[in-house]
Amino acid sequence: MTSSTTEPPALVIDDVPFRGIVEQSLAGVYVVIDERFVYANDTFAAMFGYSPGEFIGRRMVDCVTPDSVAEVQANYQRRMAGEVDSIRYTTRGLRKDGQIVVLDLHASRVDCRGRPALAGVALDITDTVLRQEELRRSEAQLRSLMRRIDTTRESERARLAREVHDVLGGMLTSAKFDIARIVRRTQSEPLAEIHQIATDLLTLMQDTIDTARVISNEMRPTSLDLLGLHTSLRQAVERFAARHRLEALVSSQGEARRVPGAAALQIYRIVQEALTNIARHAQASRVTLVLTETDTSFELRLLDDGCGIGSNPCREGSIGLFSMSERAREIGATLQLGQAPGGGTELTLSLPLPLPTPVAAGGQSHSASGGPG
Repeated sequence: MTSSTTEPPALVIDDVPFRGIVEQSLAGVYVVIDERFVYANDTFAAMFGYSPGEFIGRRMVDCVTPDSVAEVQANYQRRMAGEVDSIRYTTRGLRKDGQIVVLDLHASRVDCRGRPALAGVALDITDTVLRQEELRRSEAQLRSLMRRIDTTRESERARLAREVHDVLGGMLTSAKFDIARIVRRTQSEPLAEIHQIATDLLTLMQDTIDTARVISNEMRPTSLDLLGLHTSLRQAVERFAARHRLEALVSSQGEARRVPGAAALQIYRIVQEALTNIARHAQASRVTLVLTETDTSFELRLLDDGCGIGSNPCREGSIGLFSMSERAREIGATLQLGQAPGGGTELTLSLPLPLPTPVAAGGQSHSASGGPG
């Protein structure tokens, strides 16, 4: 016994239930002839607060915000003139109740009833745009907060640096002079033991004064004003290397006086934070600093030969990395962090000179414009 199957006949275009598909679509579907809507499914009409019966026959320019009319008409004429077949853009529509709806439209020129027309689809992206704007506002607030914290922190560092240098430094110096007097007056044999104790204490006091001077300079590097950025960074790297028993390689090219003080301080803090990360995570034996300055740019490269930063440098909790990025952004610099050639980590900072105008909090806002059609 044999069986046979009969294949269903092929569908022609008129047999496909497109109307049912279009009517139930989650996307808005519309057709425009002579700048009026001649078709709108329930979804598209509802985006404007109408039923399809209310919406059909309305002019495009009546369905957009006043500032969008010119672009709506220009986009329509471009397609009707055959300059382009289709255009996709974001538009601001005007609902029946006066509220604004933001739509993502994609419409193409077609022939309908023997006449040129536009057929398009639309997605309501109002909620997405509102979330993006809220995110931008949150980022702007966060950056403003970071700047305020940074300003307060630098002010407090400067105050503490002055206290350490002037007050504590003065007290330690006075104590050193008194100990020196004891050393001079205990040179006889009966006071040999006291003499030795005072001599050792004098050495300890000098080390303490030197340490206080280093702490004061770390909190507010006066060398930036006195010696310039290149020399200050060189000293910072060399002190760091000596403290952690690392090899330090520092090279500098070009004029070292073109970076203004405010930008120089931010660059110095970035290097400080990067060195702290090297000490905490890199397990390095060598750190290299390369400075290059021309008439139009300043570039800094800081490399170590440690274990590397991995594939995700901005790991959770990386406040230091976030702080470095924000400091660079605030002065108009670009900051990159990645694998160094041959292993380890490389930080690169590039700053155009002269400096650009500072970026306002949150940057320039961008709102959607245009109209349906």
